[in-house]
Amino acid sequence: MILNLLFFVLSYLPTGVPNISGASTASTTNYLAVKKGYVMSYNGAEGRANWVGWTLRPGDVGPVDRSDRFRQDDGFPRSFKIVDEKDYKESGYDRGHLCNSEDRTSSEFLNEETFLMSNIIPQTRELNRGPFKFLEAYCRKLAVKKGQNLLIYSGGIGSKGRLASGVIVPMYCWKAVYTPTDAFYVLFPNEHQVHKNWNMYRVSKDRLEKMTGFQFP
Repeated sequence: MILNLLFFVLSYLPTGVPNISGASTASTTNYLAVKKGYVMSYNGAEGRANWVGWTLRPGDVGPVDRSDRFRQDDGFPRSFKIVDEKDYKESGYDRGHLCNSEDRTSSEFLNEETFLMSNIIPQTRELNRGPFKFLEAYCRKLAVKKGQNLLIYSGGIGSKGRLASGVIVPMYCWKAVYTPTDAFYVLFPNEHQVHKNWNMYRVSKDRLEKMTGFQFP
């Protein structure tokens, strides 16, 4: 009942994504950036997204091919730290999407937008191409096969070091997913040895809120 009410309210919001951190364009470390296909809070001092939120509906998944054109995001104030597409070169880490490209295949523009480097975090190959990817596929299945509208948040927290370019490598990668009938929260360790079953990393809403400092719907 609560989730159905949430989606009813979301249908009247311009972006369809509640602001879970009070982000605004007046902040440097909690900067609100509204894209066409997703919304984000960006930390201009660290050069990484605090979170990215988007809606996933059946019509968002279409025939458009993956762009693969990673590029820097020039939509921030000049004083912000901006990540370049070459900053991951020979780092040993994947350029992991927060709002994944497969969720935005209804148009070339929306797919290309997911390759902005502000929407990317360093992920181990095993996580990015393992349970993180499998959770993304599960969400699309709910949208396409079951006709559900989803609300999704994703981000990285903590630091296990930096790339040679200075990009912070998150210690954990997380997701919060809302469907019309359920909500689940997932906290992945950004490690090389991870379980392929994403369900193994489900946590409570309270724990994820404490870990991230965000207030989820």
